[in-house]
Parts: sequence; C-alpha cells; structure tokens
Amino acid sequence: LDEFQTESVSVITSTMKQVGYETVSLDAQNRTDLQLNQIDDVIKLKPKAIVLAAVDFDSVVPGVERARAAGIPVLVFDRQIKSTPFDLTSVAGTVEIGEIAADQIQGLLKSRYGSVKGKVLQILGDPGDSYTLDIQKGFEDKMKAFPDVKIITQAALQCEATNAGNIASDQLLTNPDIDLIFV
Repeated sequence: LDEFQTESVSVITSTMKQVGYETVSLDAQNRTDLQLNQIDDVIKLKPKAIVLAAVDFDSVVPGVERARAAGIPVLVFDRQIKSTPFDLTSVAGTVEIGEIAADQIQGLLKSRYGSVKGKVLQILGDPGDSYTLDIQKGFEDKMKAFPDVKIITQAALQCEATNAGNIASDQLLTNPDIDLIFV
C-alpha cells in the first residue's frame, strides 16, 4: 500500500534469506477477512514463524492465537497488538522513529537559531492507529526538554497524504513562521 510496507517486505525478505530462511509475502489488500483466511492457510503449511503486519490490530487476534496454538511464533510488525501476548517483539521501532525525528529537528533548529527554539508543525497519521501514537510519543517525549519549541499537532486522518498536504497548506497560511514540518 505504501513505500514503508514495500521496503519493509524487501528488508525482511533479504534479512531472512541471509540467515537461511525463505520468505513468502502475502498481501491482504487491506481486508481483515482476507488476512484471517491467509493466516489459516499459512498455519496449514507449518512455517517456522509468521511476520505479521496486521490490517486491523484487534480483528487479527483470533488468527494470531490459532497460529500460536499450532506452535508457530508470530512477530508483529508495524502495528502493536496489545490484546494478546506475542512470541516475538515488534521490529517497527515506532517510538524510536519519533525520537530520531526529534533529534534531527533539534539539530536543524539549533543550526538555524544557535539554540533549539522555533515552531514545528507535526502532522500525524491517523490517531486511531497505535503506530502513529507511538511515533508521536517518542517525538514529544524528546521535545519536552525544549520549551522554546512550539509544536503544532494535526492529524491526517486515515493516514491519507492528501489530508496531510491540506494540513500543511492551511497551517503555513495561518502560521507562516513555521520552521519545520514533521510528517
């Protein structure tokens, strides 16, 4: 669906090949019912593990539990699923993405003003997605140390790029002194 997912599949496939595993990638086409059917089909093949980018982090739980009951470890990738335990931890590093962004923004503001101050427009993905909230947490936790940075936060609902573009246009009109945009 997007560059992040496409590149993630490439990295996972490459990494798994380096350590001697074949990777088969399935696309649920953003359909929970299809993803659950795919999980059931994969369980029958008895893989060493399942790496899962859940279409919906609640609806996929029954499939995950069936895989675990069959002795197949499941690694959750991209979205956190908190309503069931997992055998392997997420590789998404979502909090860290926000922290890295904060570090970069601090450096850019310091090089511009000589200290970390200014105005940042933070355009989130959909706040209903734990992925978005984890990135925001990492970002805002690091930026708390810099009270001279004003952060304007807006959410691009459904993680839609057009919504993010409209937010940027509107905010730059009403706040022409924005120094940086973190999308």
